[in-house]
Amino acid sequence: MPIPSVIPTPDVFQARKILAVQPHYDDNDIGAGGTLAKLHEMGAVIIYLTVTDDLMGVLDPAIPPDKASAQLKREQEQAGNIIGVSQQYWLGYPDAGKYDYFAVRQKIITHIRMLRPDFIFTPDPWLHYEAHRDHVQTGLAAADAASLYGLLRIPGDPQVDAAYQPYDLLGIAFYYTAEPNKAVDISSTRLKKEQAIQSYASQFTPEDMQGLLRVLDIKERSYAEGRGYTHAEGLKVMNTSQLHCGL
Repeated sequence: MPIPSVIPTPDVFQARKILAVQPHYDDNDIGAGGTLAKLHEMGAVIIYLTVTDDLMGVLDPAIPPDKASAQLKREQEQAGNIIGVSQQYWLGYPDAGKYDYFAVRQKIITHIRMLRPDFIFTPDPWLHYEAHRDHVQTGLAAADAASLYGLLRIPGDPQVDAAYQPYDLLGIAFYYTAEPNKAVDISSTRLKKEQAIQSYASQFTPEDMQGLLRVLDIKERSYAEGRGYTHAEGLKVMNTSQLHCGL
């Protein structure tokens, strides 16, 4: 028989400010857009932090990088307006390229100290067979930052560090997870999620977009099965103290 955790699972719907850390411009919306839209409707402030420049996924190779980057941000802001995102931050690391893990962690720590969110959302870096290094690096750096942000001997930005006052994160929620412990009813916000995802025209052909939406519909129905609602998102929600030694 499994031994129950002595630490209760935090309630994500107690959060009033969420920092959603994603590797690419569409991951938060694909992985947790329905939940984030629902949190916004309940009065929470939603903030997105995007780690990479996401240029490798742009379908048209003839678009110069500066114009492609501007287009990606326009699409992301359009999607964010649908979900209810109040602020967008971009770190600009090379998509599918080489960058330093500790530099990413430092930037995320700085944003946690500066923005003081209640909850972090990010991809699950321990997803079975996840091959995309951007997803692994981002999820792990966000989890690491959520565990270590209160230790001021780990430097962030000097000005942010000088003004920082200690506070506690309520928890962290991993999407794209194989081990969800929370099914969030998104029946009322799934259309917002779909509309937001459809903003990402630079990286999806119409056929691929329809295929993605079909897959998401199947997964969301499976998470909701037997729960009395039609669509749900599966999250692994944890207290940040559980990110070290499982305690």
